[in-house]
Amino acid sequence: MTESEFQLQQMAYSIGQARGCAPDTELPEAVEEMTYTHTEDSFMETMPTHGPSDCTVSILASGSSGNATYIRWGNTRILIDAGISYRRIEQGLRQVQCTVADLDAVFLTHEHSDHTAGLPVLLKRSHMPIYTTRDTWQAIGKKIDDYSDRFVRLPRRVSLKDVQVIPFAISHDAARPVGYALRCGDSKVTVATDLGYISRDVELAAAHADILILEANHDEQMVREGPYPYCLQARILGQKGHLSNKTAAAFLARLPRKQGMKVLLAHRSAKNNSPACTVQTVREVLHDAGMVMGQDIIIRLACQSGQVRFQDKE
Repeated sequence: MTESEFQLQQMAYSIGQARGCAPDTELPEAVEEMTYTHTEDSFMETMPTHGPSDCTVSILASGSSGNATYIRWGNTRILIDAGISYRRIEQGLRQVQCTVADLDAVFLTHEHSDHTAGLPVLLKRSHMPIYTTRDTWQAIGKKIDDYSDRFVRLPRRVSLKDVQVIPFAISHDAARPVGYALRCGDSKVTVATDLGYISRDVELAAAHADILILEANHDEQMVREGPYPYCLQARILGQKGHLSNKTAAAFLARLPRKQGMKVLLAHRSAKNNSPACTVQTVREVLHDAGMVMGQDIIIRLACQSGQVRFQDKE
C-alpha cells in the first residue's frame, strides 16, 4: 500500500467510524513510501474533529470545452481547474457570492486545455497560489513561465484553514494527473474526473464522501457507433481515457456511502452521451443493485454551459 492509499484509507475509515458505519477493512500498520514527499505527521493526527459544516460545491462548467469547480467550506474558498475563460470564472463565482480575490488557492488536476485554458489570465489578475504536480506545471508550457513564483508543488496533504486537501493519482493521458479528496471535520468532498478506470486510490478517496464529483463521460455504444476515428475511440475507452456511464454507475452501486450521498456526474461528452442516457443508465444499474436514485443517492448532472451546485448544511 502506498502512502497515498494509506492516507485516503485513514480518511475513509475515520469518517465511516464517525457515522457509525462498519469499515470494510482495518487500517494497516505500515505503508510504503509515496511519491509526494513532506514531513508532516499522519493525516489522522493532524485532522481536526470538528469544522464548519456549511459547504458549497458548485461546478461552474464541465465538459470537453472547459472545466472549473468552486468549493467553499466555512471561510475557505478553492477553485479546482480553470478550463474556462477568466470572464466566465468571474461570472460563475459571482453567482455564489465570491470574487477571484476571495479564493485561497487554485488546484489543477492536469494540464489539458479544458482544465487550464483560463489559467494565464487568472494568474495575471490574481495573487493566489496554484497547487499542482511539477510535471503538470511544466506540461502547461511557456504561457505561464512568468508566474513560476505562484506554483506550489503538491505535497501529500495541503492544509488551508479548516480544510485538508489530499491529492490522489488517477489514470489519464496526461503528464501526472490527480484527483482531490477534501475534508473538514467529519465531512468529505471528492473530485474524480478524467479517469480511465476506477483505481484503489479513487475507491478510497470517494468512500463515505458527502459530495462526490464523478465522471460519467460517455455511453460505450455511442462511442463505438459514433463519428470518431478508431484511434480516438480507443483513447476514450482505454485505461487512460474517460469513464463511461455504466462504469460510473457500477462504482456508485458498490461504494461505501451514507444514505443520500450527493453526486454530481461530470465531464459529459457532447457527442457520445446525453443527459437522458446518463440518467437511464445510472437508474437501471442502481435499481439492479437494490437502490433507488433520488433516495439512496442524490444525482445531479453537471453541464458545459450552466452552473450546477450542491450545498451541505448540518
